[in-house]
Amino acid sequence: MIVLREYSASDLEELVELANNRNVSRYLVYTFPYPYTRADGEWWLENGSREDGAITKAIEYEGRFAGSIGIKPQPGWKAHMAEIGYWIGESYWGRGIASEALQRMTRLAFSRHGCRKLSAPVLGPNKASIRVLEKKAYVLEGIMKDEVFKDGRYFDIHHYARLRPHA
Repeated sequence: MIVLREYSASDLEELVELANNRNVSRYLVYTFPYPYTRADGEWWLENGSREDGAITKAIEYEGRFAGSIGIKPQPGWKAHMAEIGYWIGESYWGRGIASEALQRMTRLAFSRHGCRKLSAPVLGPNKASIRVLEKKAYVLEGIMKDEVFKDGRYFDIHHYARLRPHA
């Protein structure tokens, strides 16, 4: 159904087209701009997707770029952890792509990248992402009230996590 792969320069047009959508960006981190410009896409492909040791994959669905998923390893005493995040272009919503990508990236993080724990902070109103996380065995660890200020509003952050299964 999907392929997780490295980004390529040929992803630029579809990346910008899908990312420049208020419905996609509204619940994403502050580093995901709106409007999303060609310069933003170029920066992402050249540097952003690997910034701070991030391991980011393009999500391909039926041969087309459909979104992105990645992990960001944590430093210091949290070096056994990574934060996981993802987004899917609106035209691909409702097809199970996020769930499948999350399942695959979770396996990669545990098996190839040595993660013991993955954390996934989600803005409270992002019910679709919460459903995806819960479907893939991520557990709500807590809710931080008014943790984020974005677009003139305060949002609660729902902290989800998943531990690597014991072998």
